[in-house]
Amino acid sequence: MRETTIRVAVLLLGLVMFGVGIGALFLADLGVGPWDVLHDALAGLLDRQPGTVIAGLGLLLLGLVAVVRQAIGPATVANVVIIGSTVNVLLAVVEPPSSMVVRVVLVGAAPLTVAFGSMLYLGAGLGTGVRDGLMTALVDTGLSIRAARTCLEVTVLVGGGALGGSYGVGTLVFAMLVGPLYQVFRQRVWAGYPEPVGWVYRRGPS
Repeated sequence: MRETTIRVAVLLLGLVMFGVGIGALFLADLGVGPWDVLHDALAGLLDRQPGTVIAGLGLLLLGLVAVVRQAIGPATVANVVIIGSTVNVLLAVVEPPSSMVVRVVLVGAAPLTVAFGSMLYLGAGLGTGVRDGLMTALVDTGLSIRAARTCLEVTVLVGGGALGGSYGVGTLVFAMLVGPLYQVFRQRVWAGYPEPVGWVYRRGPS
C-alpha cells in the first residue's frame, strides 16, 4: 500500500511539473514546444480548434502506442487530463512577463522542468502518455533515451514547421535539451519502479 501511494504521488507530481514546464514556454512567448507547433499547424490545415486537434491526434497515437507494445495504464489517462489542466491554470493565474531576462529564464527552465517531471511520472511505472510512448518505443529499438527523445522532438518540430506551425528560439532550445536532461535524470537521479502486475496493459507478441 505504501509503494502504491508513493507511485501515485510521484505520478501526479511529475505530471504537474510537466505541465508547468510546457506552460513556462507559453508564458515566455518565444516559441512553444515542438508538439504544440504540430498541433498549431494541423489546427490551421484542418480548420479545427487546437484542443480538438490535440484530442484527435492523441487518440490516433494511443492506437499506435498500443501497436508498438508500450505500457498503457492510469498514467496514460492522467497525462492527458493533468498536463493540460496544469497549463490552463498556470496561464490563468500568471501574467506573461514583460522582462526579456525573465522570459529567457523561463525558456531555460522549461526543458529542465519537463525532463524532471518525465522522470517522475514515467518512473511511477503506471503507463506512459501517448506521445512519450513513441519515445519509449524508440528506446526499445536500442536508441539511448537522449537520442530517442531528441529525435522525436526534432521530427515533430520539423514536420509541424513544414506544415505551417509557428515556432521560435524557445522551441529549438526545448527540442535540443529535453532529451539529454531526461537521460541524465533517469540515469543519475532515479530509474523508477518496475511496472506492477495488473496495473498496465502492454500488447503481447503477435
